Amino acid sequence: MKSTNSKAINKTEEEHKKAIRRATTPPITDPSIVPDRNVDKLIYGSYEIGAWYFSPYPYEFGSFIDKLYVCEFCLRYMNKESQLAYHKTLCKARKPPGRIIYAKGKIKVFEVDGHQDKLYCQNLCLMAKLFLDNKTLYYDTDGFKFYVLTENTKYKTVDEMVGYFSKEKISYDSYNLACIMTLPSHQRKGYGRLLIELSYELSKHEGKIGSPEKPLSPLGSLGYQSYWASAIMTTLLHFRGDVSILEISKETCIHEQDIILTLSRLNLLCYRKLNRQQQNICISDKMLQDALSQFNINLGRKLDPANIRW
Repeated sequence: MKSTNSKAINKTEEEHKKAIRRATTPPITDPSIVPDRNVDKLIYGSYEIGAWYFSPYPYEFGSFIDKLYVCEFCLRYMNKESQLAYHKTLCKARKPPGRIIYAKGKIKVFEVDGHQDKLYCQNLCLMAKLFLDNKTLYYDTDGFKFYVLTENTKYKTVDEMVGYFSKEKISYDSYNLACIMTLPSHQRKGYGRLLIELSYELSKHEGKIGSPEKPLSPLGSLGYQSYWASAIMTTLLHFRGDVSILEISKETCIHEQDIILTLSRLNLLCYRKLNRQQQNICISDKMLQDALSQFNINLGRKLDPANIRW
């Protein structure tokens, strides 16, 4: 009886291990180790995109993948063109899962739950890692929501993923964005800015002050500097006289520290005075106009809040 029970227990343990196994590629435990790029080209839809960084695709694909084939509909990955061609004959997806929360023209944003649509979100994270050097979320997507930006260029029934950002469902650090990525093939279209603006509209809707998770990628940092400058300058142009950092934060939902860093970069923290233990900044119209000109700040918006579907 003891031998039979022991075999049954071992079998149960083996089945449990198989059930929780998520990937054949082990995670990188030392953040100081930067692995070499393991993919040369990403084949995605009609685009051939050079990868920038390592992404933990399965060992079975080899130590270096010349061409990684990803279905533009469901984001499943393969290492052979014939596999992709066969997959597309069976794949019924024509848009991301989840619900549409923004739509204007050929652009849509889908809100996707990382728990309900785990496989899609895991595939998205693996693909995004090819273009993000500091991303560590690959498989544990349960605690996140993903806001997937799509572009409709082929047929009216096809919404192809071109970028996204992720957001913790519950953030104890007041982060309103975890990761953000726009495919290199679709950069310089204002999509990154649109996603950043949406993250702050979500913060406003929730009545919370938000900030992106640090560190930001080089491109992400440039995008946020541009957005913060635009949003803060737009707010300051409506104020007259003294204004506090707290007032700007409440108006924009931008974290106070991000506001201070932005004003300092724009040379707008030259004048301060204390009022009832509150630091007020005194900015003249000339200082605002000089900053707009010197830093070439664009006050326009990429997102139309009227098209958000709450």
